[in-house]
Amino acid sequence: MRRINLLYLTVPLAAFLLFLIYKGLNRNTAGFYGVAENQETPINLEHSCTILNILVTEGQFVAKGTLLMEVRRTDLEFKMSELNHDITELLAKDRLTMDEIDGKLERLRAERAEKVGLIQGKINVLEAELAMNRALLQELTPGTSPDTTGLASSPYVTKLQSLQEELRLAIEPIDAEIESLVRIRKLSGVPVQTVVEKLKNEIALYEKEQEKLKIYAPSDGLIGNIHGHLGENISSFNTLISFYEENPNTVVAYLHESLSLQVQVGDTLSITSSLHSTETCTGYVTGLGHRIIEIPERLRKIPEIKTYGREVLVRIPAENKFLQKEKVVLRHLHPAASSVFSIF
Repeated sequence: MRRINLLYLTVPLAAFLLFLIYKGLNRNTAGFYGVAENQETPINLEHSCTILNILVTEGQFVAKGTLLMEVRRTDLEFKMSELNHDITELLAKDRLTMDEIDGKLERLRAERAEKVGLIQGKINVLEAELAMNRALLQELTPGTSPDTTGLASSPYVTKLQSLQEELRLAIEPIDAEIESLVRIRKLSGVPVQTVVEKLKNEIALYEKEQEKLKIYAPSDGLIGNIHGHLGENISSFNTLISFYEENPNTVVAYLHESLSLQVQVGDTLSITSSLHSTETCTGYVTGLGHRIIEIPERLRKIPEIKTYGREVLVRIPAENKFLQKEKVVLRHLHPAASSVFSIF
C-alpha cells in the first residue's frame, strides 16, 4: 500500500486555518481602527500682504486671542500712491489757475495805472494852469474873489470835468474786472481744498490700517505650519498660518470592505485609545467614503497583509484626551436613530 505524504495534508490545512483566522479578524468583530485628528483652520486674508513680524513657532500652544503675526497690506501702498498723485494733480491745476488769475490781475492793474497816470497827468497840468491863472487874476484885481473872475465857468474847468469823467469811465470797468478776479481767486481754491482734505483723510485711514495688521488666535490651539518668512509677500487668500484646535475633534477611520454596509452616517461609535484603554469617548459618523481604498498599514489588523476598506469620518467631542494622530479603536454602538447626538 502506497504511503501518504503528510506534507500534502498539512499545507492545505494550514492555509485553510489562516484563511479562517483572517476572515474572523475582519468579519466577526465590529471593531476597526482610526486616527484622531485636530481640525485644521487655515488663517488667511482677502488681500495681498507682506509679513512684518512672526510671534509664534510651529507646534506652539497658544491661548485664544494670542497675537500670532503682524502683516502689511501691499494693496494699500498702491491706493495711497494713487491718492497722493490725485492730490498733486489737483494742487498743480489749482496753482495753474491761480497763476492765470494773478497774471490777469497784474495786467489789469498795470493797465489801470497807465490810464490813471495818463489822464491824471493831463488833469494835473490843467489844475496847475487854472491855479496859476487864478493867482494872476487875484493880483490884478485885489480884493476880488476868485469865483467872481469868471474862471469857474472857463474852458479849464470844463476840460477838467471832462478829464475826470474820462478817468472814471476808464478805471471803473477795470476795477470791476479786478474785483471779480479777486473774488474768483478767493473762491476757486475752496472746492479744491475740500477735495484735497477728503483725499488726505482717506490716506490717513489707509495709513492707520497699514501701520500694522494683526492676526490673533481664533481659539485655544496649536500652531501648525507657518507659510512664509519675514518680508515675504503673500497673495490674497493664501494661507499664512495653519491653526489646529487644542484637542482632536475628528477621527479618520477605515472600515473593512466586508463591514462597509454595517455603518451608516449618524451611527454612534465608541472610540478608545489603542494605548490607554481608559481614555474613551463617544462619537458619531459624519461621512463615509464613496470608494474602496487600501487601508493604511498602521490601521490594519494584520499590518503585513494588505486589506481594503471604506473611509469613515467620525465627529468626537472637543473634551477628550486623545493626542494628534493617536491611533484609536472604534466599535459600533447604535444605529443612526440613536438620541446620543444631542451630547455633541
